[in-house]
Amino acid sequence: MAGQSTHMRRRDARGCVLPATLLAAAIVTASCTAHSRSTAPPSATPTTTASGRVRLIAKGGLLGLLDRERRSSRRQPSTQPPASTTTTTPATVPFPVAHTSMTFVDTNRSSPARGDTPAQAERTLTTTIYYPAAATPTAATPTPPVAAGPFPLIVFAHGYDAQASMYAHLLEDLARGGYIVAAPEFPGTSSAHPGPANRPDTLQQPADLSFLITSMLAVSTQAGLLHDSIDPHEIGDSGHSDGGVTAAAAAYNTCCIDTRIKAATILTGGAFGFEGQWFPPGTPPVMFVHATADEINPYQASVSMFEQAQSPKYLLTIEGGSHLEVFVDPPWEPPIAQSMVAFYDLYLKHDPNAHTRLHTVANQAGLLSLQEE
Repeated sequence: MAGQSTHMRRRDARGCVLPATLLAAAIVTASCTAHSRSTAPPSATPTTTASGRVRLIAKGGLLGLLDRERRSSRRQPSTQPPASTTTTTPATVPFPVAHTSMTFVDTNRSSPARGDTPAQAERTLTTTIYYPAAATPTAATPTPPVAAGPFPLIVFAHGYDAQASMYAHLLEDLARGGYIVAAPEFPGTSSAHPGPANRPDTLQQPADLSFLITSMLAVSTQAGLLHDSIDPHEIGDSGHSDGGVTAAAAAYNTCCIDTRIKAATILTGGAFGFEGQWFPPGTPPVMFVHATADEINPYQASVSMFEQAQSPKYLLTIEGGSHLEVFVDPPWEPPIAQSMVAFYDLYLKHDPNAHTRLHTVANQAGLLSLQEE
């Protein structure tokens, strides 16, 4: 471990020294378990609203929503947007994409009961990691080495009563653009876990994202698949629906801000549920993404956030479209993913050509339009 001595004293967003127990976590059969303190700021224990209710987005959860939206689209073919005819040149040749699974355990925060499933003294984040690969995965080599990096890290928050695998196409496309993407299953709200989802636990999820960032940075210092693969200075977050609220709180609410997050994309999210100050001065660049016909969360939610946010800020409007389908199905998902990659390229890779590319791919008649301030 002598070669890792400097890494063992890596500090989190508060300047706290990270414990060696996290850095000693081992990767075994594509799975890693880490025991560590959370890096959430001391004030990151959000409360409910003054009424005592947790005001978030998808009251009934997202499980089953995609099938309903797809059936509705088939019944109403006139609402389908035209296929995109715009082509763009990516900043680099797209990478092959592979994925692995790692599990991180925060021993300092608890998980709630979910129906008959009892509460736990720890928070376990089973995390799917999509990464740019040095070769195309095969049956014989499903997890090829990571391509030559390091790469920026993006942590992604799924919606309420949903799971990370629902967003696989989007997350793969982000990795294809040269990003390591970590998508956890939240212990209280992921449909991958037994028992009914626990809505109040959504308020703990920004701290989960901070803990995940710390865990991923630690893994990057260790021998193994992800060794030296992550640029610790270039980190973004993203999330959809209640996960969009989670990602927004982690970057833009004084209750939970993790200053390591340098850019964020908020997919049909909102600025509510957390009682700190939203979008204080000094918060990072942001792109809000929302469909005008969203049946779960009104488009105005992202318009309102765009008006409140600090510049530079962007509002990517999806013409028509619904709450979830636009982020997982064509013709919407590919150009949305390209727009997200261009945005992150601009602010995490500092590519001066990404600004033009963003405006090209994000402005397509009848499909997408972009506003910038």
